[in-house]
Amino acid sequence: MHLDPLIIDLAIIIAVAGFMTIVFHKIRQPVVIGYILAGIVVGPHTPPVQLIVDSPSIQTLAELGVIFLMFTLGLEFSFRRLLSVGVTASVSAALEVIFFVAAGYGIGHWLGWTPMDSLFLGAMLSISSTTIIIKALDELKLKSHRFANLIFGILVVEDLFAILLLVGLTTIASTQSFSVMALLSAGINLLMVVGGWFITGYFIVPRLMSYLGRRGSNEIVTLISIGLCLGLVVLASRFGYSPALGAFIMGSILAETRMVHRIEGLMAPLKDLFGAIFFVSIGMLIDPKIIWEYKETILLLSFVTIFGKIFITSFGALLTGQTFKNSMMVGMGLAQIGEFSFIIAGLGVALKATTSKLYPIAVAVSVVTTFTTPYLIKHSSYLAQKMENLLPWWLRRTLNKYVDWYDVRKDNKASNREVATLFSRWAANGIVMTLVFNNSRKILSPIFENQFHISQEHTRILTWLIAFVVSSPFIWGMVFTSRRNIVRIRKERNVFRAGLVVAFPILTSIWICIVSAKFFSLIYVLLITASFLTIIYFTLFKRLEGYYRWFEKTFLETFEKKEVKEDTHKVLAKLAPWDSHLINIPVHPNAELVQKTLTEAGLRNKFGINIVAIQRGAQSIIAPHPTELILPNDTLVVLGTDEQLDRVRPLLDVPHNISSMFSSSLNYRLKCLRLTPQSQMVNHTIRESGIREKYQAMVVGIERNSTRIVNPDTDLQLLAQDILWVVGENSKLDTMIKES
Repeated sequence: MHLDPLIIDLAIIIAVAGFMTIVFHKIRQPVVIGYILAGIVVGPHTPPVQLIVDSPSIQTLAELGVIFLMFTLGLEFSFRRLLSVGVTASVSAALEVIFFVAAGYGIGHWLGWTPMDSLFLGAMLSISSTTIIIKALDELKLKSHRFANLIFGILVVEDLFAILLLVGLTTIASTQSFSVMALLSAGINLLMVVGGWFITGYFIVPRLMSYLGRRGSNEIVTLISIGLCLGLVVLASRFGYSPALGAFIMGSILAETRMVHRIEGLMAPLKDLFGAIFFVSIGMLIDPKIIWEYKETILLLSFVTIFGKIFITSFGALLTGQTFKNSMMVGMGLAQIGEFSFIIAGLGVALKATTSKLYPIAVAVSVVTTFTTPYLIKHSSYLAQKMENLLPWWLRRTLNKYVDWYDVRKDNKASNREVATLFSRWAANGIVMTLVFNNSRKILSPIFENQFHISQEHTRILTWLIAFVVSSPFIWGMVFTSRRNIVRIRKERNVFRAGLVVAFPILTSIWICIVSAKFFSLIYVLLITASFLTIIYFTLFKRLEGYYRWFEKTFLETFEKKEVKEDTHKVLAKLAPWDSHLINIPVHPNAELVQKTLTEAGLRNKFGINIVAIQRGAQSIIAPHPTELILPNDTLVVLGTDEQLDRVRPLLDVPHNISSMFSSSLNYRLKCLRLTPQSQMVNHTIRESGIREKYQAMVVGIERNSTRIVNPDTDLQLLAQDILWVVGENSKLDTMIKES
């Protein structure tokens, strides 16, 4: 029987990867390095035999690995969590991209490369590897640490920069010129498209998953989750964006549902399998001959990547008020390049803008930095502390004062945050309005022209009218964004806030003119916009307000429960020491502290942490009493430093000796026992006989005078000559029979 080569290749890859996993677990090294070594072993460049035949299919499976890795990252890190590290993430990512694009271009020029090779090299070095970092943090169990949250935020912003780089490089390579307007236009389109996905997803997906949670099996939940993920992946690809971005966004949307932990558990096997194939595929790309030929260049670029990223991202984190230790840990976590570098290098080859040497160099630098990443992350706390101790005392004091000053300044920005919230609400409504106008033009215009044979001019008018009517509640929301603050504005006589009341209608009018320009000439756009805004204001004010309030209320219900939790977290975080933060720790059913009270566990006295709340199913126990039990599958909301949390986590996680807790001697059987007149159980009820307490067994049936009693009541009296059918552990049943 013929067997498809892909199946044989998968068998080889999984077997070698599994062997490497065992070896690297044994020597306590990151498994991701083992996967890459497995790829080198089975790759086409390793003699004497080529083990893998169907390489293109393996690359397809590897792409699925990237998709599932990004999807599970989104499940663990929603975009709302990005807000807490938004400034740090944005500043650090922007500095990193700008610095490395310039540095890479300079190094390429110094090496005598062409300008296009140098430009692609800079872009290639600027983006860190999301998948490699996730895998390393996951293996080292550091994903809940504060510096890891900062890293995730920076990676999200980096991925958005990467998409802009891809668009910009494509334009430059195709036209051999640089256009700021083209790059700006690509950025605006990205914001509109991604914003539309989020708004639509947050409105629909949580309600769908809530329905499935009540009625769906694990099979249905798995299929729907994967379907939503791959659906947005396909949509992202159709828009010309990275499939990984679509997977990440869908994961972050599902992270806002109540079923996120269930979905994470269902996705874990897929992530592990396809993730392993992805990292093996990276190893397969390595050609030792090319690496040796360009060894000096590869070492130079690896050195610049590692130390440059440590410096520039640490500097960005320091600027935004992070402590020196956290900043250095962030820098060490981001010191590598990965999958986006392959994409950028491959784009240059596909467009014939770069020479063929760039791709293998990108892979080699990625491999070198991938080898160093787990070790840098693993020892980042120790190294950062050592580096901080080496600083002069006056510099340490200055940095600490800067952190304190930045925190106070950040806490005093309540009014700025309120203004930012107003602009966010205005922009969100604008994105919805833009999507309605654009989709109406793309979908309705062909239908009216081709099927109903309406003239082009009338089609534009009709399409615009439909788009305006459909989006009118959101236009109302844009015009009256600050309406709720009018009374307070009059009372406080705040000129800036009063200006916002005027600014939002003007900005809304400009936005409507821009989206309407694709339908009419400028003069008509101005007249029509003014006319219809007047209609909205004087005629449909109350009705549109009702529609908008319904949409806003329905949309915000997705976040209602989590916003309360986040507000509580923020209040508690202000009362915490510098590096203390809140994390959720799930309690394993066999954990050491299960069935102990908070007092007996002694988490506060022994480890210095506080149990802020206990999540037990749908029940939330806020500020639990010291006598509250820790039960299996609870989730503890814990406040403490990373070091304190690392010490307490093993007591709540799966025990290291769990295999010995399930003895192979436990052999449950169903046995029968005839009661003689001399038996101590005769004339006693089943409860009084002590069968359950003494022998940990259960009476499931009694035969009495040819009559069978199934599942007898515990108050039933046992008589001589009764035949008892008892379920229990084999050895204890034998003891009971002997003693009876």
